[in-house]
Parts: sequence; structure tokens; C-alpha cells
Amino acid sequence: MGAFSKNKQMSKMIVLAAAAVLGLCATMQKQRAAEPSPRAAKPFTIAVLPDTQFYCDTRLKLSKKWGNGDLRRYFFEQTRWVRDNRKRLNIAFLVHEGDIVQADAPEEWAIAKEAMSVLDGKVPYCLCLGNHDMGFQKSNNKYGGDIAVNRTTHFNKYFPREKYAKRKEFGGTFDPDRHDNSWYHFEAAGMKFLIVSLECKPRDAVLDWANEVTAKHPDHRVIVLTHAYLRANGQRIAKLGYKIKGNSGEEIWQKLVRKHKNIFMVLCGHSAGEAVLTSTGDHGNQVHQVLSDYQHLHNGGESWLRYMVFEPNKDTIKVYTYNPALDKFRNAPSSRFDLKYQMMQPKPALKP
Repeated sequence: MGAFSKNKQMSKMIVLAAAAVLGLCATMQKQRAAEPSPRAAKPFTIAVLPDTQFYCDTRLKLSKKWGNGDLRRYFFEQTRWVRDNRKRLNIAFLVHEGDIVQADAPEEWAIAKEAMSVLDGKVPYCLCLGNHDMGFQKSNNKYGGDIAVNRTTHFNKYFPREKYAKRKEFGGTFDPDRHDNSWYHFEAAGMKFLIVSLECKPRDAVLDWANEVTAKHPDHRVIVLTHAYLRANGQRIAKLGYKIKGNSGEEIWQKLVRKHKNIFMVLCGHSAGEAVLTSTGDHGNQVHQVLSDYQHLHNGGESWLRYMVFEPNKDTIKVYTYNPALDKFRNAPSSRFDLKYQMMQPKPALKP
């Protein structure tokens, strides 16, 4: 082959290679254009309902100490407010931190069902079981009964698995016939989120299941929802009473939370007050553990709730504490604060 032919063939190869590179760059640019940029990602909100037990208190009637009778109106104020503000705040999901009812009575669960049904078809949600939601047994103590003596509960009758299994956000449950431990998922601002909801004092088998669910979804950002985890002093609960067997907050951290790099938050109630603890997981990831519980306040909380605004362009979660019944905010440092959390990955510059 002559030198001219060789040069011609080489020139053709160079042209083809250049075209391939340009094509690859164009494809990469299209892919990046399809991904949310820091400035394009729209903020979204996760709403949080702390312990609502006093709003449903019909069996023990401990709420009589405030002298204002039936307090269920505050539960309805909460869910109506979330429904009515879903578009304004772009509310993607709602979680309930447990102690839904006071003493596992059917009439209490009927109140909870009616209050939560306000959100059906409007805002996706999930709930976790608290110590007041299970195992009620009458006794002669000052409260008229013991709680969490076992794991029997009317929860599954009023919030049946089969109802929620039909929803697109439903992921699955630990028990194929019960809704006590579940996981849900949703997408917001181009990110995938997973919420794993655990019973109060979760059993080892439940934590094993939660580990499996989390490990199978490495592309999801995971929130652990459980009832009793932090104390109001900001420390994880090392030992939790009640007759049911299971794990404390510290044990949940050791056996589940710290192990996964995609777990970034734990939400809990149970301990009256507010607290935040940020710890480093085994993979160097920061985990924000957040407590909110207002049952000790006037009228059992009087509808205080939390909502967290995720701002991807600022890698910030803004946490607000609001009372829809009184239309006011709590602005103390423990009530209104920001959490740093990386949401938008920096994009490497394209090489010429």
C-alpha cells in the first residue's frame, strides 16, 4: 500500500475517532442535562407527627388533667394542615413517630384511622408502633393499666397491610400478614428515599430484616423511623423498660443504623422533649438522629408537629416546629434548626 493510501486511511480513522468522542460528549451532556442541577432541584418537605396518644385517649382518660375534654380535634388539625399545605410546601411524605393511641382500645384506633384517612390519596404516609400502641392490660396502678406487656395490637385492623400494599409508595413488611414493621419509598428532587418503620423495642429478627432491606437498596437514601430511640438529653436510650423483648436505641444504632452508608437520619418520639444527635457511621457518613415529642405540653401537645424542608441546592434540611391549631412556631434552638446533608453531587467538568 502506498504512502498516500496509508495517510488517507489514517485520516479517515482520525475523523471517525473524533466523531465518536464528540458523540460521547454529546451523550454525556444530555445525561447531565436530564439530571437535576443544584439550582433546578425544587425543595420538598417531609412532615412528622410526634406522639398523638392524648388526642385519642378514651380508655384511660389521662387527658382529663387538662380539663378540656375530648382532644381529638388536635389530631385532625395536624392532618388537615398537612393536606391543605401539601402543594405550598411540596410535601412528599409524612411519618408518624408512634404512640398513635393511648391504650390500644378500638375506639382510640377509630379516632386515629379517621384522622389519618384525611391524607389518603393526598399525601403518602407511614406509621410506627409505640409502647402505648400494644399490649394493654388492666391493672391497679395509678394509670389503670399496663402497656407493652406483649405485642398484641388493634393497629392491623385499622391500618391493614392489604390497604397500604396497593399504594405505589409501599415497599413491603417484615411479616407478610401484618403492618407492624414496614418500608416505604418515594422520589423527590431526583433522589430516591426509603423509610424503614420499626416497632417499639424492635426484635433482633426485625433488625435483621431492616438490614436486608437497606442493603438491597444502596441507591436509596434511608430514614429509620422508630418510637423509642433518643432521650431528651440527646443520648441514645441504653435500656428501655416494658415486658416486651427487644432492642433499645443504642442497640438499634449498633445493630442497624451505623452499618449502612445510605442511612442518614433516624426519627423518633417517646421521650418528652426535643433533641438532636449527629453521629458518624461506620462508612464515615453523618447520621442525624432527631427526637420530637410534645405530649407533656398543654392539652397533650395541642397539635405541635414538625416539618423538614429539604433544600438540595443548599445541601440543607430546615427543621420547623409548628402548631396548626394555634398557628404559631416554636423558635428555640432545639425547635428551629438546620441540618447539613449533601444531596447534590458535584459534577466533574467535561474534558475538551
